[in-house]
Amino acid sequence: FGALSTGFAKISPARGSKTRAIVQRMKILVAGDVEGRFEQLFTRVANIQKKSGQFDLLFCVGAFFSDSEDCKSQWQRVLDGELKAPLPAYIMGPTSKDHMSFYGTLNCDGGEVCDGITFLGQTGVFTATSGLQVAYLSGRYSEQDYTQSLVENKSLREHFDESDVDRLTTHTQKKNYVGVDIFLSTDWPRDVTMGTAPPEGVDVGAIGSRPLASLAAILKPRYHFVALQKVFYERTPYRNHRVLQEAPQHCTRFISLANVGNPDKKLRFLYAFNVVPLSGMDTAELTSQPQASTDCPYTSDYHEPQVSSNQSQNFFYGERSVAGGNKRKQHHQRGGDPKRHTAGGPNRGKPPVPKGPCWFCLGSPEVDKHLVVSVGEQSYLALPKGGLTPEHVLILPISHYASFTEASKEAMIEMEKYKSSLRKYFRSKGQSCVIYERNYRSQHMQLQVVPIPKMSCDALREAFTLHGQLQGMEEFTELPPGTSIVDAIQTGRPYFHLDLEDPPNLFYRIRGNFPLQFGRDVLAGRSVLNTPDKVDWRACSVSKEEETRLADVLRKNFEPFDFTADL
Repeated sequence: FGALSTGFAKISPARGSKTRAIVQRMKILVAGDVEGRFEQLFTRVANIQKKSGQFDLLFCVGAFFSDSEDCKSQWQRVLDGELKAPLPAYIMGPTSKDHMSFYGTLNCDGGEVCDGITFLGQTGVFTATSGLQVAYLSGRYSEQDYTQSLVENKSLREHFDESDVDRLTTHTQKKNYVGVDIFLSTDWPRDVTMGTAPPEGVDVGAIGSRPLASLAAILKPRYHFVALQKVFYERTPYRNHRVLQEAPQHCTRFISLANVGNPDKKLRFLYAFNVVPLSGMDTAELTSQPQASTDCPYTSDYHEPQVSSNQSQNFFYGERSVAGGNKRKQHHQRGGDPKRHTAGGPNRGKPPVPKGPCWFCLGSPEVDKHLVVSVGEQSYLALPKGGLTPEHVLILPISHYASFTEASKEAMIEMEKYKSSLRKYFRSKGQSCVIYERNYRSQHMQLQVVPIPKMSCDALREAFTLHGQLQGMEEFTELPPGTSIVDAIQTGRPYFHLDLEDPPNLFYRIRGNFPLQFGRDVLAGRSVLNTPDKVDWRACSVSKEEETRLADVLRKNFEPFDFTADL
């Protein structure tokens, strides 16, 4: 059925072509978390084939291995040829660092683990010669690892990152893209149960990731299989189009599989189905709607969030006039009156609570406390991992806000104080600093503050603008003096904001994809720091001891400028 490919192979034959009649119907089996129970899985598959005939492929989602001694013992029997998969089996990547040894010398490109069992890879599209397309994304979601991606990283990892998602996103941008036949993901997408009954015994509000939901929305798979939650759940099919607003498209069937060998017969761990590849179906057949279906659970909020009704009094640059902005009294060095903005207004209420571990919420046990430099009442300073310079620092809200525009008024004011203090500190050393925020595929807001040699703000604006043009981006927009990014962008909309010492500042409305390392690319370039080898943060990583030393040095040097000493 074709060689394994982590690239994006062309479909053959093309959908609707004269050769469509030769496309074969495939018999597929999908298994949930195997967790080292290879003998039970293979025996069950063999029995199914005795009753229902030979299947073509077996896909395993979730955790294929476990930490148990029984897993190690059974796997050795597989390697020795004593246990054999009854048909070609394709598995996902490790869900724990402890499982990586089972993959031998393989990296994230995938390959044969042993005879008859193939690791698909970290991310990609497997295309069979029949035209069947299977997209896959290995690994769990981790907020910290997700935002620190490295495209060139070939090593195995238990978490997926932005570059993995971007690779599949690029696949959807092909001309005449319709969808894929199957999508396999280790983790769940957020909000998949919206509009239908959720599975019993699963706290759906505490699982799943937004990046995966966004990816599922644009991939438009006909079948989406997941595992990990040890539950069998077959969601009501959802539509990939808006009724009466868009042309009909195929529906997606979302299926979670339970763990292999569980004693409850209702918790199915194998799913068998026949499928004609999408490439071999005509439009009418493909878009035929089941009797029961719902709207797509992944609303436009995942791509370009809409403004809620309680934000109707906001003033947005380019959408509503901010004339007279210079006449308004600035509040704590931030243009505009924070009381005007719903995000920072007195009625905001409590900050959102993260649905899972967060490496930037200061009260979270996941925070690397040795990186913290200064702590205020609403925000704090910390060194990033793999900084561009030894004094590259982050300004972060203590609470879980996704962007500056969503932060409370008090947090906004204090973060502006940190900006001002850091600028004074770097000026005392004969340096400038660049502050930028990327509100795109980030769960916890981060203001990046990077010290640079003295140079004009005009030269910096030119560097960012030119790099944007090279990336095929539209022009940046200038913020008029006396206005803030809060004036310019509706709460929830993605953006990139460049904050310089002298106005005007620049911002970019993100529509569709955006280079994840854009700010770092520009600053590491020859026109600014001239350190192109530092574009990748991982290349700048140092030991924990060195991180601690750098934080201690900056803390001591910054102390005379740190306003929190008066709190």
